Amino acid sequence: MLGDQRKHKTLISKKVSLFVLLFCCFFAAVANADMNQDPRTDAKVLVLYTTEGNVRSENVNLLDMLLGHFSKDITFKSASDFGQRDLDGVSVLVYYGEVADLLPDSIAGSVDSFKGTTLAIGHNAEQLGKQLSFFKQERQVAIEELVLVKGGHRSMFEEKRLVSTIDPTDDSIALINGTSSGNVYPIFIKNKSAYYYAPDQMDSLFSIYLGEALHDVFQADHAEGHPAYLRLEDIHPLTDASIFREIATILKKKNIPYIVSVIPVYRDPKTGVESRFSDYPHMLSALKYSQQNGGSIIMHGYTHQYKDDETGEGFEFWDVDANMPVTVPPDQTPEKKNREDFKSEEEYLKFLGKQKAFETDYIKTKVTKAIQEMVGLGLYPLAFEAPHYTMSQSGYEILSDHFSTYIGQLQLGDRDWQIMAPSPYLSYPAFLHGMKLLPETIGFVEPDNDKAIDEMMKAAENQLIVRDGYVAGFYHPYLGVERFKELIERWEKIPNLQWIDLKKMNNYVAVDNISVIASEKEEVTKSVAYFELLKKNPEYYNPHVKSAANYTMWMIVAIAGVMVAIFVFLAIKVQVRRARHGGDHHG
Repeated sequence: MLGDQRKHKTLISKKVSLFVLLFCCFFAAVANADMNQDPRTDAKVLVLYTTEGNVRSENVNLLDMLLGHFSKDITFKSASDFGQRDLDGVSVLVYYGEVADLLPDSIAGSVDSFKGTTLAIGHNAEQLGKQLSFFKQERQVAIEELVLVKGGHRSMFEEKRLVSTIDPTDDSIALINGTSSGNVYPIFIKNKSAYYYAPDQMDSLFSIYLGEALHDVFQADHAEGHPAYLRLEDIHPLTDASIFREIATILKKKNIPYIVSVIPVYRDPKTGVESRFSDYPHMLSALKYSQQNGGSIIMHGYTHQYKDDETGEGFEFWDVDANMPVTVPPDQTPEKKNREDFKSEEEYLKFLGKQKAFETDYIKTKVTKAIQEMVGLGLYPLAFEAPHYTMSQSGYEILSDHFSTYIGQLQLGDRDWQIMAPSPYLSYPAFLHGMKLLPETIGFVEPDNDKAIDEMMKAAENQLIVRDGYVAGFYHPYLGVERFKELIERWEKIPNLQWIDLKKMNNYVAVDNISVIASEKEEVTKSVAYFELLKKNPEYYNPHVKSAANYTMWMIVAIAGVMVAIFVFLAIKVQVRRARHGGDHHG
């Protein structure tokens, strides 16, 4: 009887444990689903900007990156071109004053009559009418710390930053403060449905705080949690297969999905000899093991070099020597000209068109070759990452014909490749022409920096300020397994992480006759038009032909070996028989 009671209690305990497990799994699945979903709403947003020359600047693109988390419908326009009809259907009006200037008279009246949410940033807010009259501009102050009022998060600057301070009315609410020597200065405030953010420039730390505060502006009740990804970087045919496989095995045991950025062709800068995964079966096997056990492959260039650089070191989609887009073959010197260098607008546009045509063909050819190379070997890329994150603005548009997803940081303009920034969260910036951005936010393990992992964890702490901030970084396997173990063990201790899996998100990659599609509900599907490839791109079959040739060669060697063994066996047998018969005769 006592035994029956114990069995009954054990059964109940198992049922309770199973229920709790299913309960947890259900909500974990829901949370992960939330992290994978498009966070944007249908809010219609108009962004007016005042910049030097009234052109889209890098700061405007950074603002685009931040706003792209919230809305599917964003229009950017110079304030000088504003007309009353631009506000038709708009629910959120954003004004960004990068430089001090005189605004058109019509803007103040239009903003006053606007019934939606208004956000002003930087200069010229005093010209935006009564809605933005709930503060006064004060002097500039060098602040040493940012404070997010809600939640009390704080971040110190390594060097003080100069910002304009404001004196808000008593009925205004501070969302972000700056501090200096114990004094508090509001820099982001709200009054009813109007907001004002004082800094006219944005960098990474400012954008993290602004990015979180924008959730208030858009009343975006996004799920708390921090999507995370680890990227194994610069994987090419000469990568050490044993180290890569060991790291992949560790991640499999931990059940952590991850990203593998693949360069399909390694080019020796001294000899020009190209190495492919088909030449290195152990590395190809390790990559396929990774792909089948938690790894998602992305395209990281074709050769990851443009001129005589080593694969993995060079800039493939940006001419870093001339600091401009790739407009000529690597053995030629590009022409860098402005409008003033031409007699007419027609000549200037013709010049630009010629450069754009070369860049378009260059990028499309590289992308097509890389995807053909990978898919031909059974490797299926799901996104794109530009080498060193460098890409022209037109380059992003060209890429959007082939990829739905971009991984990493973004180059914010064509003036200088070094002006780039991460988004704190998933975003759909308008200048990516429909591509989704999965940002890289915490950097990587620098080979010669003993504090690199500490610095990555510090950057991760800042990402936790944003309610759905990404905690994403990368690791080069050539640094070895032990350092990787330290990185991943410390990374796992970050609270509320949700590892993303590209195979379970909506992603697609497509070039002529090849497509790879991943979705939340289905497994990755591949489509290859073999006959069309045979007609138009026979080089697609090179790995298969090479593999078949190798297979045939080894079959011939094996058959020849067996024939030789049989011949030797028979020869020995004959000799033994002759010797035996000879012995009997002489005996």
